[in-house]
Amino acid sequence: MNLTLESIAAAAAGGLFAAAVGALAAFVLCGLMILVGVGAVIGAGNPWFLEHVALGEWFGPHIAFAGAIAAVAYAARRGKADGRDIVSGMVGLADPLTLVVGAVFGVFGLVVQSALNTSDWMLTHTNTTAITVVASAVVVRLIFGRTGLFGRTDAAGLYARLRTTEQAAWLRWQETPMMAGLLGLGVGFLASWSAVALAGTDPSLAVAAGVLAFGVSAVSLTFLATPVAVPATHHITSVAAAAGLAFSSVWIGAVAGLLTALVGETASRLFLIHGDTHIDPPAVAIAAMTPIALTTAAMLT
Repeated sequence: MNLTLESIAAAAAGGLFAAAVGALAAFVLCGLMILVGVGAVIGAGNPWFLEHVALGEWFGPHIAFAGAIAAVAYAARRGKADGRDIVSGMVGLADPLTLVVGAVFGVFGLVVQSALNTSDWMLTHTNTTAITVVASAVVVRLIFGRTGLFGRTDAAGLYARLRTTEQAAWLRWQETPMMAGLLGLGVGFLASWSAVALAGTDPSLAVAAGVLAFGVSAVSLTFLATPVAVPATHHITSVAAAAGLAFSSVWIGAVAGLLTALVGETASRLFLIHGDTHIDPPAVAIAAMTPIALTTAAMLT
């Protein structure tokens, strides 16, 4: 993506808007726009909407989600919010500076991802959006948080730190290895199968095929703000689709989904549950597992 004054201004506006509505709402809208963009690619062969609205300046997670995370962390530092709250829109604080922080980190996300994309290897072997989301969240934790990168806990030893409690947990309904693994395998198979099948109809649809299931996963999180228990699966669908396409194998994609689910749960215990700002476990899992899957595929296929 070429940086222009207009794209920088658009990213600032995207970060500001996401901060106003909240990180979760911005991410759900990202998923909805991905589905619209996939339809546009399939129907008209035009990727602009997918690249610039769904995954770009409007709702790209590196801009919108990351900007909203920064805004709530800033508000928490000033004692006005819970730094791990991804549901509440910061517009309710009626504090212009909080929204400005969202705008600043929206631009930060655009600049970092654009820099990463100048490397052909990064562009073809990693998920630069996820890497940028993680990098932004780490910077936010170090600037606005008080618990350090790995959080603060009285638990002694790595095993004790990795144990969850009612007070220190991510999504309790999918935290066990059996539940995480089953979700990873099942949802990973769906993502991999749909990606391989769609790309198989026309190779030019590979980009749309790679994000279709991710969009479905993102939209499903609509219910996360309600008492209804829904799983977070976008890390699973992202890596499973990428692996399935890279290996041209639905089954390898499913296995990649399983492993990614376990990595995501581990990331939640290392970076999130003891911290005071949000470092997104799925983003960490995507950032870690995508290069493993794609580099392995490049070596073996």
